[in-house]
Amino acid sequence: MGRRKSRLPKLIACAVLGLGAWVLAGAPRGCDRGATRGGSNKAIVLNPTTRTSPPAGGGIAPPPPGSGLVQAPAASRPALAAGAPGAGATSKPAAAEKPSSQMMINGVLVNFPEAKLMVRKEGDKLNAILVSNDPPEVINPTYQGNRYYFEMALDGTDDVRNLADAEFRYKAPSADESQDTPNGIFLDGDRQHLEPYDIQVTFDREGDHLVAAIRGQFIYFPKTGAVGQWVPVVARLAARAETKEVK
Repeated sequence: MGRRKSRLPKLIACAVLGLGAWVLAGAPRGCDRGATRGGSNKAIVLNPTTRTSPPAGGGIAPPPPGSGLVQAPAASRPALAAGAPGAGATSKPAAAEKPSSQMMINGVLVNFPEAKLMVRKEGDKLNAILVSNDPPEVINPTYQGNRYYFEMALDGTDDVRNLADAEFRYKAPSADESQDTPNGIFLDGDRQHLEPYDIQVTFDREGDHLVAAIRGQFIYFPKTGAVGQWVPVVARLAARAETKEVK
């Protein structure tokens, strides 16, 4: 009986040491697997911060290519407030997900804030501003979101009630240099400006929304080089039109 008491502490100590060695030996292999995973090396203009990616897990299959649908990235999903209580406590409700819009830029689906459309009638002319509804943080130097802004003189109709018949076409006078325009697509906190070169915007009505369909070529002029890069863009942006008539 005395010998059995003396062996028990040794057996426990050996088991603990063996478990610790197994954990330490397994940890580096897990880290190595994580380190080998990297982002896509696809050669496109967009920075990694501007790209959307399907969320990990969740059991939801991504939409099929070309369907026009988008699965929201994990970063845009609501999360529990900081300092959420631990297990057994009641957690605070998640923040509501903000409305968004999407553009297909160089084959990559990119998220933006929701679209706003403001239409102004002056005499027999219709002018419109199609803009993303940017958050207040957009003015911060550290902001890394995306936005767009288009001032358009509309053709096809002079009646705000017939906006579905309106159309906007634009072609830049030159592709050799930047046009210094406020119009375009601004990515990664305005660090990248895609200038419209040859684009068309048409409108369609869906319920109480107007859908602006954008299609065409944009140009990106890197700060380190004078040669612009062609960037195809396709988008359908739905918004409620805010109209104003000036007599």
